[in-house]
Formats: sequence, structure tokens, C-alpha cells
Amino acid sequence: MELPKVSKVVRLGNSKPKKPCNITRQCPSKSIVVNTGFIGNYKVFSYQTSLGPDRNDDTLGIVDVVLKVRELKVWTPEEKSLWRKKSSKPKTLILNNVTDCIKSGEFLAILGPSGAGKTTYLVSLCGKCTLPSEGVVTVNGRNVRELPPGEVEILPQFDVFMDCLSVKEHLVFMTEMKIGSAKNSRNDTVLNAIMDMLKLKAHENTLIKSLSGGERRLLSLASSLLSNPQILICDEPTTGLDSYNASLVVGLLKGLSLTGKIVICSVHQPSSDLFKEFNSISLMSEGKLLFHGTHEDCRNLFESLNLRCPKNYNPAEFYIKAVSPSPATDVNYVDRILENNRNRFHQCDETCCETHTTPRPPVCNRSWLKQVQLLMWRFSIRIKRSYKGFAVSLLLSTVIGAVVIGICFAGSKGTTQRGVQNLRGLLWLICSEVSFSLSYAALYAFETDLSLFKREVGMYRVSAYFVARFLNEVPRCIIWPIPFVTITASAVELPNHSLTILELYLALIISGLASTAYGLGMGALFISTGMMADVMPCADLPLFLMSGAFLRISSLPFWLYPFKFISHFYYAMDAISNIYWRQIGDIECPTNTTTVCVKDGAAVLLENGYSNNFVLEDTIGLLFVATLWSILGYWGLKREERKGYAY
Repeated sequence: MELPKVSKVVRLGNSKPKKPCNITRQCPSKSIVVNTGFIGNYKVFSYQTSLGPDRNDDTLGIVDVVLKVRELKVWTPEEKSLWRKKSSKPKTLILNNVTDCIKSGEFLAILGPSGAGKTTYLVSLCGKCTLPSEGVVTVNGRNVRELPPGEVEILPQFDVFMDCLSVKEHLVFMTEMKIGSAKNSRNDTVLNAIMDMLKLKAHENTLIKSLSGGERRLLSLASSLLSNPQILICDEPTTGLDSYNASLVVGLLKGLSLTGKIVICSVHQPSSDLFKEFNSISLMSEGKLLFHGTHEDCRNLFESLNLRCPKNYNPAEFYIKAVSPSPATDVNYVDRILENNRNRFHQCDETCCETHTTPRPPVCNRSWLKQVQLLMWRFSIRIKRSYKGFAVSLLLSTVIGAVVIGICFAGSKGTTQRGVQNLRGLLWLICSEVSFSLSYAALYAFETDLSLFKREVGMYRVSAYFVARFLNEVPRCIIWPIPFVTITASAVELPNHSLTILELYLALIISGLASTAYGLGMGALFISTGMMADVMPCADLPLFLMSGAFLRISSLPFWLYPFKFISHFYYAMDAISNIYWRQIGDIECPTNTTTVCVKDGAAVLLENGYSNNFVLEDTIGLLFVATLWSILGYWGLKREERKGYAY
């Protein structure tokens, strides 16, 4: 049965504000209530789900939420010098013994000068702060770090997206990751209701890179609302927005608080009109929480200190200026305000109840395979939208190089003594060009998406992300060897021409997979330092020396000999050399030469130190190298994940 469209309650004339309507849309085993409309002049949106028809309707109602902060301290770690015993950078206290209590329905503005610790406080409230800390943050008596995903969402100050996606594609990806299949009628209802609410429906096919700052802010807000959070934390949501878009964002956040959610915002230089929309104020300075209360309470507090805000003056600017440390005056209002409100914080902490909310359906935890599929889908869109750059890269890095190599080696034969050296060089060039092209193309794969990866920490597994990124490079491994094999093969004489081309092509594909894993692994290991391009050539040198193209592997010192088993160059050269030289029978040996002649292809292989059972050994070896570098790459990404959420 076709589901009805979401209706909206509109305030008309001077009629009393109406509550948002509830429209229940039945699914086979689940139901959803989408609340959209207006409370007063504020547009509101919320939704709830139940697990089945036996669930009591009360579970769909709004439950009280209490966010408590007890004696929270956060500091930067001490950095010690490698050369001296004393520290090169001492410990810096960012938050100093913060205690607070925030309840359902609060639309809280956090004010303070730069460096007051506002952003660190917000990140601590959502449990994503990775700095050393003491104290505890709880939601209805439960540690915020133990809450299921989606209960608390943060909207960072800076938006990070994959800009090649459209608005709808981005929201579909977030829906799939957070609440389940976007094709499910329940989730589709939520997605469309949020897009309608935030006026994104008209831009659903617009690429994110073409959106304005305000539209990108709304898109970030839409992503946060998908999981129906009970607490929404926003870090300077109006920064960089014009007055209209700033009013739109604040109005939407105000509407969310009217549905019983806690909405916390740090604001920087808000206009007087925007500042009035908040029903609670917190003042911070020097890492301390000085005040938390209503506009009237704040005004009375400052008047008790003989600080009166002049008429036609922005109250927010007045409060920030008053609590900012100023060397020009000896008056310290920070300690006086803190002393007046110390008892107030403790009384609030004691009166806040520790009730637990009715359990909500948790955010959908997607399986590992589904995460890989979704991440590959997102990566594939970028490839599709950047196919021109892909084609240019193919032309410049492979086709032109293959043509130059083909011209230089035209007419070479492996059946003459002079041709033996030429064919050795040709095989090495084909192997090295494919390996270097693929490994260096993969080297920067993670660096371009590092900000997005750290912003999405916890949304998917690191292993799923690495595997999806690796599989995304497989088409390049299949396409890149084609011009090298076909163009160079047409320039030189190959035995069993078609079959040899096919065998060389398959060998280069497998070696290309190992080269890609090598590039991804090196890129992930040094992703945070930006030194990938400096470190990788140092690793390339010993690896391609083990290929056997420049020195005999049998002549290596015994302690260097094992290094050939981690060289993808060795396995690739071993494979393509065996494919060619095993088909060469007799090699001409002039009677008037003074050099030692190589009699046949087997002698060439023996001279270079290559294996006899090349098919099994090289295939297993290349897969081993690919696995080794993949594990190292996974470890590098895991290390970045442990550094925590990037805000």
C-alpha cells in the first residue's frame, strides 16, 4: 500500500501554537512516527520508531534527558625532548574542574573568548575527546562513551564531505550506514522528511562542491538528524553564514529543542536577534564554566556585579567582553562570577535526577560486507565523475611510455646474443613501469580522504575501509598493463604471440595487485607525517635491486637473500621472465665472439637466479606481499583511528 505524504501543521494568524502532528506509517514489523510542523514560529522535526505492534505507545513519546558533567578536567599531554630531560612543551590545562547539568528542551548557547575551551568542552560532552582527562560525563546516569551510536551527535564547525557526491547520494550513504537500507519504506520516509524539513529536496541532484556554505551546513545537520539523536551538539553552527542562513539554522535548532531534545551550541559573535532564541546561556573563560542559566539570571548576575549592559548593545558581546582576561584592568570578574555561581552548580548537580530513558531502537550496525559494499559504491561514484582525469592519467603514464619503449626496442629478438640483453631490459621496463605507476597512484589514496576518514571514525570498521579502497584500485590494475603488453608486443618478436601476450598480461595484473597493496600500505603508514613521497623511494631501492635485473640474486650475501621474498619486483620479474625465456630454445652464438654465450632461455633464467616452479611460487609470493602490505596499511589506518575523531 502506498504510504501517505507527511503533512505539516502550520500556525495561522494569531491562533495558539499547535503541537506537531503525528503520522504513523506502518511497516510489516515496524512503525514510525514522523513529527513535522510548527511550534509557535519554529519549524520542528522528530521521529520515533517502535520494534513491533506489541510495543506500548508511550515508548513513542518524548522522554526526559539529563546531561551531567562532574569535575571535568582536560589537558594537553606533556611533550618531552629527546635530547634533554626536561619537557619541551609543558602540560596545558584546557578545562578546569567543570561541573554542569543540562536538561531536556534546553537550547544552550556557550559563550566565551577565543581559547576559553569551548570546542574541547563540546567534544567532551559527546564522548569523543582523545586528550587526557578526569571527571565524567553522563546521560541519564550512563557514561556518554558507553551510549550506542546516534544517541549523541556533534555538528563540527567545519564541514567535510566527499564533494563529488550529490546531496541525495551523500544522505543515502549516511542513511545506509546509520539506520539501515535506504530502500526500506521506514528509512525512506525519514530521509525524505529530513530533506523536506531542511529545504534540501530541490538540491538533491546537486553536487556537494556546488553548494553554498549555508546549504553545506544544512546538509551536515541533515546527516546528524538521521539517527534521531537525543542530544545535538553544534560547534559554531552560524560561522561563515549570512544573516538569512544563520537565522534559518538557528531556527531549525530551536525547533529541535522544542521537541524535548538537548541542543548545545557554541556561538561566536551572534547577533542580538539570534542570541535571544536561546533559552539558556553558559559562559566560559580560561577553561572554567562561570555561569549556566537563563537570560534573566545572567542579566541579574551581572547587575549584582555593577555590570549593566547598555541599551542597544549586543548582550552576547557584552558578556564575552566582561569575562575576557584583560591586562588593561586589575578587575577580575571571572573569579567573582565563578564564586557567586559555585553553590548554584552544586545544587543543580544534586537536583538532577538519574532516571534512565526508555530503550530506543539502536542505530543499525551494518555487517562488515555491507560496509565494504557501501564504501565501494561511494568510491565508484568518484571514479565515474572523474573519468576524464583517469583517461588522461592512463594516456600520460602508460600509453606514451609504452610507445616510447616500443620504438626503442623495435625488432629485438631473444634468439641472438645482442637480443638477450635487449629483452632483459624490455621485460624489466614493462615490470617496473606497471609496478611504479600503480604503487605511486595508490600512495596518496588515503591522504586525499584523511579528513573524511577521521570525521567518520566509528561509523565503519577500518578493515572494511581499507578493503574497499583496495578493491577500488583493482580496475586500475586490470587496465594499466594493457597498453604496455599490447604496444610493446607488437614491436618485438614473441613466440606463441597471442598466448604469450595473455600470460604476460595475467602476470602483470597479479603483480599490479601487490604493487597497489605496497602503495596503500606505505601511504597509510606515513599518512599523518606527509612523508610518503620521501620514504617510498628509500624502500623502492632495495626492493627493485632484488628483482635480478641489475645483479645476480645468487651473488647476494646470505643475510640479504631473504629480502627477495618481500620484493614484488622479484616475483614479477621472475614470472614474466619465465613466461618469455622458457619458450626460447637455441640462441645464436657467433663463432668470432670473445664473450661467453648464453645457449638457450633456460640458461638466461639460471644466470639471473630465477625459480623453476614459477607459477606456484610467484603467485603465492605476490599474494603474500599483497597481504603483508595490506596488514601494515591496516595498522597505519588503525593508528589514525585511535587518534580519535577529527573536529
